[in-house]
Amino acid sequence: MNLLFRTALEEGRLDVVLIDTLSTKETLWSWELFTEPYYAVFPIDHRFRSRKTVQLVDLCKEPLIVHQAPCDTRRRIKEQMDSLGYKPNIISEVAFGDFIFGAVMAGMGITIVPEISAKHIDHQQLFALPIIDFGKKRSISLATKNAKLGLKLYQFLAKHANEKI
Repeated sequence: MNLLFRTALEEGRLDVVLIDTLSTKETLWSWELFTEPYYAVFPIDHRFRSRKTVQLVDLCKEPLIVHQAPCDTRRRIKEQMDSLGYKPNIISEVAFGDFIFGAVMAGMGITIVPEISAKHIDHQQLFALPIIDFGKKRSISLATKNAKLGLKLYQFLAKHANEKI
């Protein structure tokens, strides 16, 4: 998905995007806004329910539901599992959006998502555990082709970061 946003930015169809930092290019002005860890999301009756955290090796053989390519999270999952000598056990691919949580709730498998997504599943029959050894955190940056616009927007965001809109 980041590729689509980056391309739209480069072609002038968008002025500014919030994008995975790995997807920014030297030709773009960017400013890192935050980083976050990854979480595993399970159906409520999963055997890991009593745990507080999980290690990536515990997830390597679990049936995994991921977003369709291109997806930065999917790519990171594959890289991290490859580094442990495992191939992800991908049993289903879903389009972007919340459909992935529906598949997990139905008991089809588990998924791995950034913290910001995992923190908003309380209303569903799911639970999330931090993956304590997932090698890289996700980093989100503000990106634009125009440094002046980027700095102004960053200053605005920094000034209003604690306000509720």
